[in-house]
Amino acid sequence: MADPGADPGADPGADPGADPGADPNAAPRPGPRTPAERALDALWVAVTAAINVGGVIVVAVHNDALGGLTPGIVLWLLTAPVLLWWRRHSPSLVLAGCAAVTWTYIFGGLPPGPVYTPMIVALVGAVVHRARAAAYLLVIVTLAGHVGALLLPAPPSSVLPDLLSGVVAPSLARLGALAAWLLFLLALGELIRHRHALNEERRRRLAASLEAHADQLRREAAEERLELARELHDVVGHHLSVINIQASAGLHLHANQRPGVEEALRVVQEASGRALTDVQALLDALRDPTRTASRLPSPSLSDLDGLLASAHGGGLDIEVEVTGEPLRLPATHDLVAGRVVLESLTNVLRHAGHPKTWVRIDYHPKRLSVRVDNLAPTIDGARTSGGGRGIAGMRARVETYGGILTAGPAEPFAWSVQATIPVLKEHR
Repeated sequence: MADPGADPGADPGADPGADPGADPNAAPRPGPRTPAERALDALWVAVTAAINVGGVIVVAVHNDALGGLTPGIVLWLLTAPVLLWWRRHSPSLVLAGCAAVTWTYIFGGLPPGPVYTPMIVALVGAVVHRARAAAYLLVIVTLAGHVGALLLPAPPSSVLPDLLSGVVAPSLARLGALAAWLLFLLALGELIRHRHALNEERRRRLAASLEAHADQLRREAAEERLELARELHDVVGHHLSVINIQASAGLHLHANQRPGVEEALRVVQEASGRALTDVQALLDALRDPTRTASRLPSPSLSDLDGLLASAHGGGLDIEVEVTGEPLRLPATHDLVAGRVVLESLTNVLRHAGHPKTWVRIDYHPKRLSVRVDNLAPTIDGARTSGGGRGIAGMRARVETYGGILTAGPAEPFAWSVQATIPVLKEHR
């Protein structure tokens, strides 16, 4: 049997009109009908109208009573099918209207015929479209009426409808058949409603899954932007600090006619060249998202000499101390530790000038400790503006891998940065 209550593409939404018989626990009203839904509704209107009018005409011809069909009767037969156009948005009202038209036609002694088809469609549609209470009430009233007719002493044969001929002679057999037929229609409506609920749940889950995936992509994009910002801060900020300090020192030496200007300019040239190279690599990564992190400039602890070279060029007096047996660190830990050293040295150059600085690396079987200490700022040390994100960035990187970073004054040093990163067996 066709699905009279089908609503394959309806999306839940609000409907300002209230349907007094609607089930309060049912799904929300559908929004505007889709073209497919409108076409399906129009099809049901046309089919039920054809059955109503055509069936009555066939029965009238068979009974030689065609002359009894007036234009008024035909219009009345078309009323119920037309009501089906609104069965989605006002299912209980449409069901009541179809029932009223059908029973009025039958009780009015008009020409018999299969005029119950619109009421069947409306009944199933009411169960599907949030008007289960109205559908069940109609079934109860119908069965109660038939039971009452059975209890009458001599019920007229034309009182109640016969599902096939339009006239019922009340009997237990016919009552049982009617009850079975009505229960079948209710079960059909419940089945369709359940199927719609499952489809709607699948749509909701799919929408939630797509939204979660979109959120994940947005988070990944934000994390990637943050990572690139950190890359820029790590690999370029250090070079720019060296350039700023050496340029300031060169101007100072030149103003006092002291030697060393040429060396300062050489350091500026080298640092600016490295900065340009690093910036170009980062820009290439932005243009090509498929670039891997390993192709970006990545100062790491395994290249400690390279980390210290530019700091030495900036005028820092650095003493390195390595304790424990060096571990073969995973690339992530190697990179994070290297950036802690680089950022700490950059901060010394930026904020303290050229004080004595110590870099201490302690390899332990279960952890790696990196510490950078410096003495009080030098009197003639250049100060650069900016910054403020370096320590927070270092801490975020270290904590990503379960480590701890502390930064602040620590006697006998003016400033101390210490990072401890756990190294698990599976990391080695």
